[in-house]
Amino acid sequence: MSRIWPLRPVTTAPALPELQAQIDGHRLTVMVDSDARLTALITLIATAQKSLRLVYYIFEADRVGEQVRNALIAAAKRGVAVTLLLDGFGCSRLPQAFLVPLTEAGAMVDRFLPKKGRRYLLRNHQKLAVADEARALIGGANISEEYFSADPAAQGWHDLSLLIEGPQAGALARYVDALHIWMRTRRQSIRHLQAVLAASSDHQGPLRWIMGGPFERLNPFARALRADLDGAQRVDMVQAYFAPDFTFLRRLARVARRGRLRVITAAQSDNVTTIAAARHCYGRLLREGAGIYEYRPARLHMKLIVSDNMVYIGSANYDTRSIFLNVELMLRVEDAGFAEKMRGLCADHLPHCQKIDRIWLKRVSGRFRKLRWALAYFLFTSVDYTITRRFNIGPDRRTWRLTDVKAKAH
Repeated sequence: MSRIWPLRPVTTAPALPELQAQIDGHRLTVMVDSDARLTALITLIATAQKSLRLVYYIFEADRVGEQVRNALIAAAKRGVAVTLLLDGFGCSRLPQAFLVPLTEAGAMVDRFLPKKGRRYLLRNHQKLAVADEARALIGGANISEEYFSADPAAQGWHDLSLLIEGPQAGALARYVDALHIWMRTRRQSIRHLQAVLAASSDHQGPLRWIMGGPFERLNPFARALRADLDGAQRVDMVQAYFAPDFTFLRRLARVARRGRLRVITAAQSDNVTTIAAARHCYGRLLREGAGIYEYRPARLHMKLIVSDNMVYIGSANYDTRSIFLNVELMLRVEDAGFAEKMRGLCADHLPHCQKIDRIWLKRVSGRFRKLRWALAYFLFTSVDYTITRRFNIGPDRRTWRLTDVKAKAH
């Protein structure tokens, strides 16, 4: 059996610049630095004058959670209308007492917790904050210290946030209100939720809110992404969880065959099964000429897709649950200049990644490991992914150094 070599240690995440753009009367600011992202969130709350609407999958009672909660309390006390919507599953560990001071200050707090049955698997995976119907902050970061820490020793997540200032923030505020009305209804009809998601998704314009959710057919996010990928010549993506169903995996393979595909995925995660599921997909893409990279300095949580002149930023991963089931929020930006900036951001990650090639895949994917990867992919795409945390079927605790493989496939 060939020897598997350990990776050299990586101690620091790269410092990536803040990016700005003016598009269709809106100002967009993209932030990767953890301190900048947290500062943007606290500033958004602290400068709100009339209203605040926040929707988060996870909200934890740690240092960052207390900081955000206290800022919301201060906003409510100065007369700002504060609404906080949390996912019941993602916030299952949040003590009820933690939010009591917020509700006592006058804020409205509700949980997204569909009743049991087929709706039990539904998650509100969105992360967004809207101030005064004029500014909105979106991205992948939940309210927890680990999402705003650049220290790998603290198990921080490498993520991205986007601040949008302009009329589309008002449209997002109206969507949150409609979602809140659905959450407070007794039946919580899936058809009613589908209507909210469909009505809140834009069909034209350079800046479009695109919602994902549980539809009988393709939801607005899946439909828009399918259309963009089917005609794309160049696709770059940075994805925390990469386990699409066969149809969306095949679309990427076609992009690689006719143009250029570059995928950056996670080498570290809180759930090793997700890494194994992603590696199950590598072979098909590599055979078509795709560039595959695993980000090493920290746990990757970014959700970014650049398809020709289109950019998707928001809460959705490129996996089956995010594409087809979770309630997700993505901003689709159609602008050549912005797409080039975001493609450059993807490229800035490459020096901090391990390049995956067919030689490596052949060396490490014995029969048993291939079986484990296939099982992980099945569980991640066909079974509720929260269950996969109970299975230790991901990659070995050992990882591998590609620089020891002299021959390169590309």
